[in-house]
Amino acid sequence: MTLRVRGGLGYSPLLTRTLATVRQQDAADASGVPVTVAQLGLLIGVVVFGAVFLGAADGTVPSAGSSADALWVTCVALAGAALCGVLMSLVRRVGNLR
Repeated sequence: MTLRVRGGLGYSPLLTRTLATVRQQDAADASGVPVTVAQLGLLIGVVVFGAVFLGAADGTVPSAGSSADALWVTCVALAGAALCGVLMSLVRRVGNLR
């Protein structure tokens, strides 16, 4: 729930800022681009982390132990991706301060 609220609070200003310089007659076409890019990002995330999970499962006979191990590997990969996102955000903010 909290993630959805924070995502909503960040998405609307981002969309507004993105479309602020678009001419009014192009607004309908331009508004579809950020939405499509966001959906593609979600799709790519599902594909990548699904592949990590299935790769970590190692094609063995499904069991609770192998699923738990694969889930652990996937959670570590997700945490690494989140950390990269935070670091990229911080680097960009520091660059904008100069």
